Amino acid sequence: MRHYVRLAMIAATAALMIGIPFASHSQILSGLALERLGMLYTPGTGARPVAMGGAYTAVSDDAFALLYNPAGLSQIRRKELTFGFQHRSDEVTNTYLSLHATQSSSHTSLGHISVVYPYPTYRGSLVLGFGVFQAGTSDLESVKTAYLSDIGAMVENDYLQSGSIYQYHFGAGFDISPRLSLGGSIVLWDGSTAFTDKIDYADADSAAYWKDQVDVNLDGVSFKLGLLLKISEKLRAGLSFSSPVWLTYDGDGTTTYEGMYTGGDSGWTTDPDYGLIEDDYTLPMRFSGGLALSLSMLTLSGDLSYCDYSQAEYNGVAITSELDPGMEHILKETWDFHLGAEVTLPQAPIRFRGGFSYVPLELSMIEEIAYIAPVDEVRRVVADFEATRERKFFTFGVGGLIEQVLTLDLGVVIGGYEKVTEDEAGDVLTEERSITEVIVSAAYRF
Repeated sequence: MRHYVRLAMIAATAALMIGIPFASHSQILSGLALERLGMLYTPGTGARPVAMGGAYTAVSDDAFALLYNPAGLSQIRRKELTFGFQHRSDEVTNTYLSLHATQSSSHTSLGHISVVYPYPTYRGSLVLGFGVFQAGTSDLESVKTAYLSDIGAMVENDYLQSGSIYQYHFGAGFDISPRLSLGGSIVLWDGSTAFTDKIDYADADSAAYWKDQVDVNLDGVSFKLGLLLKISEKLRAGLSFSSPVWLTYDGDGTTTYEGMYTGGDSGWTTDPDYGLIEDDYTLPMRFSGGLALSLSMLTLSGDLSYCDYSQAEYNGVAITSELDPGMEHILKETWDFHLGAEVTLPQAPIRFRGGFSYVPLELSMIEEIAYIAPVDEVRRVVADFEATRERKFFTFGVGGLIEQVLTLDLGVVIGGYEKVTEDEAGDVLTEERSITEVIVSAAYRF
């Protein structure tokens, strides 16, 4: 009976580890849901801007202006059709109660497809653009294992999630004067996510299996405004404002739980528990600014972005820790910076690119099951985590022009982060993630 009580408590508490909770029992999990779903980090796509470290706000002289600064559309003089693919590999290593587990995953997807049309005008420039861009990914595989020495049991938690986040941009850029351009775009968000959360428990006398399967769809809307200032023939400045993002998640899930005793003569199976998900998130506005210096064969660019994620809301409520008397925010403000360079070879239509981006983690607190205490009480850790290595990426790439109408570009991203969750007893969970991404883009101009 004692084992059954432990197992039941594990199943009941396992819901604390679900990225999208069925009930709003914890605002902390709401912040974790945004991170797991990939909503807090949407780096975008495109081989050229990615290879330049994402420092593109003041460059933006192609279809990717829709993503980075719609005012840059005004620089385009020819019709443009572009598309691309991207491949991403993740390796996640969890150290959970001194046991290590590493999981690798990879996926290939459509990166973008877009079309740009310069509209004839008597003076200045008016350029219309439409594109579908992969803003981010929800793909995630994570495994945690732990040996509960107090009760002689082994627990393994497997989390598998798949899905992509796409943005549909409808934008325009136009000249106000020979030196100043403005632009704007309407952004529709679309995505789907499916995840499976499993917990396997085994001790000398019994075993239990808990599983949660969830499918959700994402819809959302936002808008983007941009400004591009030509300070001189060689120096440009760009500003971009992204509005709050209003998101809705709808879906359903099923939870199952079963177990047996070692002798095999008895066990238990619960009826499936079905639930509906109807959650609204509001992501805060973002401000970005950048400079680009264009010389004869060299372009240098730098960007700085600010976003106060503590203003994010879940079902109309700020995402804070209800366990903290001060109602500490689960998400924090961040400053990102990006650096990029592009070198054109003399007498050859080939360009080499490199860059660096620093994108701090937005989540400041995490909630985890630590272990089952000897007195059959679930010990839950709710604590700040320390980013021992913030999210950093090194990028590089190459591009070439064929017959003056077709460009082919390749971009590679390498980076990752590491974070540690502690309580009074010391380290509870260490998570380390390594990310490698390869992007291929092509553009036809006519």
